[in-house]
Amino acid sequence: MCEDCLDVVAETSAGQNPEQLASAARHIERDMHGEPVLALAWEIYFGKTTGAVDWRSMERMARCVEAARVLLQMQPLPE
Repeated sequence: MCEDCLDVVAETSAGQNPEQLASAARHIERDMHGEPVLALAWEIYFGKTTGAVDWRSMERMARCVEAARVLLQMQPLPE
């Protein structure tokens, strides 16, 4: 997905390690009720490939990423 599509990619990591953020978001999604998002949709969301994502998947991924950001912000910083 390009940055013009909702400015999601540019703001997704917001100072956090993008790989950690992606991993945490996917982990959160596994615990959610409902149909999981396809792996390809996650790759598109995080800019690893291009393509279209259906709205249901987009909303689900956005919720997972936001939850992952909160979770990662709660972790203590290394000393």
